[in-house]
Amino acid sequence: MTANDPLARLAGSLRVRPAQRPALIGGRPPLAGRLLRGQPAQAAVQRLPLLYSLCGQAHRLTAELALHAAVEGDVEPSGEARRILQGENRREHLRHILLDWPRLLADVARDTPMSPPGLDMQIDAWFEGSAADWLQHWHADPRQALLDWSARGRHAVARLLHGCRERAEALLRPLDALPNDRASLLAIGASLAGGDDFLSAPELAGAPRETGAWSRAGDTGAQRYDSAWLRLGARLADLVELSQAQPRVLALGAITLGDGQALAWSETARGLLLHRVHLDLTAEDRRIYDYQVLAPTEWNLHPRGTLARALEALPDDGNAQRQAELLLAVFDPCLAYRLESPAAQQPDHPANDSGAPRYA
Repeated sequence: MTANDPLARLAGSLRVRPAQRPALIGGRPPLAGRLLRGQPAQAAVQRLPLLYSLCGQAHRLTAELALHAAVEGDVEPSGEARRILQGENRREHLRHILLDWPRLLADVARDTPMSPPGLDMQIDAWFEGSAADWLQHWHADPRQALLDWSARGRHAVARLLHGCRERAEALLRPLDALPNDRASLLAIGASLAGGDDFLSAPELAGAPRETGAWSRAGDTGAQRYDSAWLRLGARLADLVELSQAQPRVLALGAITLGDGQALAWSETARGLLLHRVHLDLTAEDRRIYDYQVLAPTEWNLHPRGTLARALEALPDDGNAQRQAELLLAVFDPCLAYRLESPAAQQPDHPANDSGAPRYA
């Protein structure tokens, strides 16, 4: 699917303009509210995974928690729900790393993408030994762990990260991560209650935030991931973490906002996903009065956010497009985009690996 496809226009699309201002033009409309308003509550669980199918399980789990919390109060997710979320995150990391990174990171585009030998593959093979040992090194010193492995590793991902290191480390940006504490979540819920305008450029405490595998709940060292290269490494480290026998628990939960309203959240491969629901509890079948989905893409495509400012700061030269592609590999927008240059428009880039419309 490209930015010119009719379905892409319905769901939104993005123009990416490196070395220009504004660098990001477009986005997507608040489809959840339009689709679900007036529908029975369970319609959210049934329809949102179809609309946002790249992270369909995360949307289903988050919708279930939001609906439950709106009626019953704060809810704790089951162990099975957490395992499903972990599995989907791992698969999405693999899809992006193995299919998208060769096109976006390599100095010369490859004719064919790397083919994953299976989604249940042994991640130890990537590290020619113990992935768990590498993960310990990463937690102690992320840059050195990534540098040592990529410099000597024979796996294609190691070679890609080694080849783009200088370019990616030149893209230095302090990390202003989206927090996942109760006070922040309540503030976001209050902002969402004010209407859909918040979805087009969400902010917390008056500032744009970014979210991704480098801003996981409980990671006290997130500020260390201050370059595009280390943010790529954080996605790799998250994949390794999720491939362990006892992986780290991803954030998943919901809180009631009172009066048939609730906010639920889950950590996806791209970052923190939020659902806000407002149910009409006076209706016998509990119809949806309003529903909002605030995905990681909305935070990361903020017109004054990290990605936009990094794109605007690129020099207007022959390297701008390749550097823009590297940034897109980091933030992985889940809608169709067109990468442009000042001289001429560039070919459309798909937002996913097939022709089917899929959003996250």
